[in-house]
Amino acid sequence: MNDPLGSLHPALVDAAPRVLWLDDPQRPEASDRLEGTTTADLVVVGGGYTGLWTALLAKQRDPEREVVILEAGTCGWQASGRNGGFVSASLTHGFANGQERWPEELAQLDRLGHDNLSAIEETIRAFDIDCGWERTGELDVATRPHEVAELRSHAEALQRAGHDVEWLDREAVQALVASPTYLAGMWNRHGVAMVEPARLAWGLRRACLERGI
Repeated sequence: MNDPLGSLHPALVDAAPRVLWLDDPQRPEASDRLEGTTTADLVVVGGGYTGLWTALLAKQRDPEREVVILEAGTCGWQASGRNGGFVSASLTHGFANGQERWPEELAQLDRLGHDNLSAIEETIRAFDIDCGWERTGELDVATRPHEVAELRSHAEALQRAGHDVEWLDREAVQALVASPTYLAGMWNRHGVAMVEPARLAWGLRRACLERGI
C-alpha cells in the first residue's frame, strides 16, 4: 500500500492530520444528541459563530424566548474553529478593494467594520471567554524595491481616510521584525485582532448554555 505521507517534506513526517485549535485538551464535552420532539420560539441551524451569536443575541433581547441551536457535529468544528485566527475590521476584504468597488459607501463600511470588531471584543470580555484575544493590529511589509512605493501610497490613502496606520522605513520595520527581506512596512494599529478560533466558539457555546439555550 502506498504511504500517504511519502511525498511530504521530511519536516512534516511526524505531523498529525488534526486542526491545531480543535486539538485542545480543554475542549468541552459534546452535548447529548437531541432525541424525540422539542419546541422553541426560535431554532438556529448551525453552531458556528453566526449561529451561536444569533442565538445569544436573541436570548439577550428577550430572555423569555425559547431558543434551540441544532448542530450536526460539535459547535465550532467547521470553518469557525479551523480559520487562521485573524479578526479583521475590514468588511470589504481590504481598503483598496473597497475603494475600487464601493467608494461612496467606504467610509461608512469602515466605521461599521471597526464598530463590529469592538463589539466582538466587548462580547468576549462580558462573557469572560478565554480565547487569547489580542488587539495586535497588522503589519504589511514590502520585500522588493518596487513594493516600497506601492505600500507607502497605500498607507497614505489609509491615513487620508482616517485610519490609524504608521509608515515604517527599513530601519523601523527591522526594529520590529529583524528579517533581512523586509524593506519597509505599514502598521495598522487597531484594525486587526488575534484569537484562538475554537475557544471563541466554545466560549460562545458556554454563554448560550448558561442562558438556557
